[in-house]
Amino acid sequence: MVRLTAMLLVLLANTCNQQKVAKQQAINSIQDKRWSLVNMNGTVQEKSPIWLEFDSATHHFSGNGGCNKVAGEYQLDGNEITFGKVISTRMACVDAQANERESAFLRMLSDRTYTMKFEERQLQFRDSGRIAMLFDGYKKAAVIKE
Repeated sequence: MVRLTAMLLVLLANTCNQQKVAKQQAINSIQDKRWSLVNMNGTVQEKSPIWLEFDSATHHFSGNGGCNKVAGEYQLDGNEITFGKVISTRMACVDAQANERESAFLRMLSDRTYTMKFEERQLQFRDSGRIAMLFDGYKKAAVIKE
């Protein structure tokens, strides 16, 4: 009985540690990169001006929805990311297609939870097993202070 209890405690501790490691890996994977949207709901986004950056210290994201700046909060729980309090500026897009693309992107961020999957330099936001959004990640340029 003592062995069984000890083994269960070791398994429980290991499970908790694995969850912490998974969360830290997710944080390390999304920060310090600019994530450019390349696919949304199965539609390739050619030369998309849409991008996101994540600040793991404040749990905020910022970026560009194509025509307007976007920002909001996010929370990580293992390999799940939940977006909340999404805001954007309200400048008119040049054309109707760009306006519709930006509106769809904002709807996909607003109060939504996705499963994240990383492959090489790509970040997938999955919903019910399908890729809802696919981003390419690029290292952010270092800020030079004079």
